[in-house]
Amino acid sequence: MSGLTMMMSSEQDSCSISSAMSVSEVADRLNAMQHQESTTYKCKDYIGNDENCSFDQASKPQNQRDQPVDRECRVKMCEWCYQVTDFCKFRRETVAISMSYLDRFLSSSRPRARRALRDRKEYQLAAMTTLYIAIKLFEPMAMDAGLLSAISHGCYTEMDIVDMEQEILTALSWMMNGPTAHDFLSHIIALMPPSACDNDDAAVTTLLDFSRFQVEIAVCDYDFALQKPSVLALAAILNSAEGIDEEVFSAPRRFEFLQTIADESGMNPFSSQVNAARVRLLELFAKNSGYELPQVANLTPIINTDEGMVGSRISKKTDSMSSPVSVARSIYPLQATFARSA
Repeated sequence: MSGLTMMMSSEQDSCSISSAMSVSEVADRLNAMQHQESTTYKCKDYIGNDENCSFDQASKPQNQRDQPVDRECRVKMCEWCYQVTDFCKFRRETVAISMSYLDRFLSSSRPRARRALRDRKEYQLAAMTTLYIAIKLFEPMAMDAGLLSAISHGCYTEMDIVDMEQEILTALSWMMNGPTAHDFLSHIIALMPPSACDNDDAAVTTLLDFSRFQVEIAVCDYDFALQKPSVLALAAILNSAEGIDEEVFSAPRRFEFLQTIADESGMNPFSSQVNAARVRLLELFAKNSGYELPQVANLTPIINTDEGMVGSRISKKTDSMSSPVSVARSIYPLQATFARSA
């Protein structure tokens, strides 16, 4: 089966889930996924407040191998992973999976993980290997370890990659199927009542496109690595829904959707965690796309406990770019390059 056949958009995923499963079945999956993200697949803070990079400029080691890993290291490796997957036409969600492996590995107490945090060359090998594992498990075509070695320009041998693969699999106890924000995204949107956006067929597509883009750019952000994927997905959906005019996605339908989410999954769309995630996602959206995500509905506004409503920070443009559909269309040509500007 070709990669083209295997790949599905978030819209197709959501539609297939919605058509094949009842609301209660979707809810059961969401509850199981929430349990997983809070237990087996939880990531710990392994960088902290750059405590691993507490060198002053004068004492900072000149040898890259002696420099501890910081947030920028993670950004660069995430960018590299996106470049590889885009070039090979793999799913971009594969990068989210690989980075979750990397974060969990570095959260472990394994000596090799501790070493990777102190040695950037070792860290790079770990990041490349987690992508190698994710591709092997979730793509229709595996990447040979020899090819990965060639991509590294000889920095790592095939045996280096195979050894690191075994280290990572052991550290993760072979638990390799944790839920990603993409998984939560498709399941949450599957809870939307079929008649929610019956005035505009493009509304659901727009909701999915905006949400998917936010989830993708969040993969490079270390703070989101420490956040529950369910919170990220729900925050992305709320930001996207605010970009759809009330005439298209009416207030009663919108709140029916939110009530269904709360009732069936136990997730609180108005929690402080979701609110903080929404603020950060809007910042990342503007930084990576060059546009501010329109927040026009004003039905689920972001609340800032220090400054009150922050919806006014998001400009309500009156030109053609204020249409959610037109913004989405302009953004997606940038997908192959957005990570490089993170």
